[in-house]
Amino acid sequence: MGHGPSPFTNNRLLVYKPWVPRRLRFWLIVMFAFFYQMSGGVYLAALSQMVGELSFISEDVTMASYCSLIGLNMIFPILFRWKFYFYSCQMWFVSSIGSIVCAVAAPYSTIPWFLWLVCLFAGYFKMMGMFGCMSTIQLNITPTRNYGVFFPVVYILVCGAIQISGLMTAYISYDFNWKYVYLIIVVMMLVIDLIVYFMMSHDHRGAPFIPLKGVDWTGHILWVATCCIAAWIFNYGEHYDWWDSREIWYATWLFIAVFALTLIEAHYKKEPFISLKAFCYPTTWRVIFVLLGIAVLQASAHVLQPVFMNAVAGYDYFTIVNFNYPEIYGIIIGAVLTYFALVRWKWRMKIFFFTCFLMTTFYIIASYFLIDPSAEAWMFYIPLFAFGAGEVMMEAGATYMVCRNIPFQHMFMNIAIIGFARCGVGTAAAGAVIERMFAWAMNKNVMLTLSEIDYTDSEKSWFAEYFTQQNIMLAVKECYGYLILSGILMMLTILFARFSPSMKRLIPKMSAAAQWIRHPHTSPDPTL
Repeated sequence: MGHGPSPFTNNRLLVYKPWVPRRLRFWLIVMFAFFYQMSGGVYLAALSQMVGELSFISEDVTMASYCSLIGLNMIFPILFRWKFYFYSCQMWFVSSIGSIVCAVAAPYSTIPWFLWLVCLFAGYFKMMGMFGCMSTIQLNITPTRNYGVFFPVVYILVCGAIQISGLMTAYISYDFNWKYVYLIIVVMMLVIDLIVYFMMSHDHRGAPFIPLKGVDWTGHILWVATCCIAAWIFNYGEHYDWWDSREIWYATWLFIAVFALTLIEAHYKKEPFISLKAFCYPTTWRVIFVLLGIAVLQASAHVLQPVFMNAVAGYDYFTIVNFNYPEIYGIIIGAVLTYFALVRWKWRMKIFFFTCFLMTTFYIIASYFLIDPSAEAWMFYIPLFAFGAGEVMMEAGATYMVCRNIPFQHMFMNIAIIGFARCGVGTAAAGAVIERMFAWAMNKNVMLTLSEIDYTDSEKSWFAEYFTQQNIMLAVKECYGYLILSGILMMLTILFARFSPSMKRLIPKMSAAAQWIRHPHTSPDPTL
């Protein structure tokens, strides 16, 4: 009895030339998608090297990463316009060549704003190439266009590539030079160009030609500027001491002016870049609320965890780098769980999001109890595994919910809108909240403990270093405690929404309560 045809080769992928083996076609495009995800501007695993060699401050490099996220998010409303405008091969050529230019320019950018601009375009070309890949093989992955099957595959590539690029950057930076990472990216893009040129038909279109006439480029620029200014405020807020500085005030007024101009332009434009009607769907605000809530919890892994592991636990460089491995395993299992939850088990989205928060909150609770100078590195493997699983489940679930409930006319606009919460602006805001919380807790602990140190006795001067370590540990633990409460509150909110019809019946109406207060003996108890 023979085996049936592979679902990955049912669709012949006519973009290829006839002599290319059918079994190879699907996996070549998957490789393209992985290569595109490895590109993207700056690599925070090499942050210290970039700061030292390019004379930047850490906020400059972090802002560049936010610009990359904003760039890849802001192309969503016009992705199909680009796909209809280019031949299939042209789309990959343009995105790969653009990524090569950005990869060559980024390591030699000595001016912060120029690096930000390079990373903005790097994110733009990255998403253009990624969309070209995934839209081509979507029918191979799910012939019925089931988003519950499609998005776990997409986000296992997206989240997995983030961790793998961090590992690659860390090892290359340690053994060689951080700039060699960009050389590898250039080689990856050249591989894409060579395969496209020699193995694909140059006159194939994935859709009928539609010119770019009518695209709201002014609105495009205004939305990008709005998001970049907002990310700048959150990123540099702690550096400039927030609104006690002129810089943050100037940026705030500029943000208000540009945002108002953006809304006015969207209101009067016949076909705006992001229609104001796209904000009118309840699903949009529910997803934004969920994403902002989990973004604050996830920011602890990027703010509090490095502080503890470097300043308190004293782990070496490769021990910290190897924490990416349990996250990768968690991403793989999380993607599989997402598929079963959405396709096989038919979970409701409220239960699905509750599970995402449960995994992320478990990571924070475990980290809270592991905050100790004697904690071994292996103790964090299971919490980081849960963190990776919760991350990919939330990304895939949020996009799945938007695509399932929003009409196609506004679907990609809404993907860009929820990207405000999970890419660039939301990430920067969540990081700013955790940084401010940690700075407040640290200052409070320092003020309470330094008054007890006697600096007049030289033999006791070592107490200063000991108390500093203790203050950091206590501040990190205090922040984790607040985040645990936030995670529990979010889970209770989701549960309340899940069982709201039955729970609302338990809440007495105000009119019945007032009548019972006025006439307690003749009126029925409103709680019964």
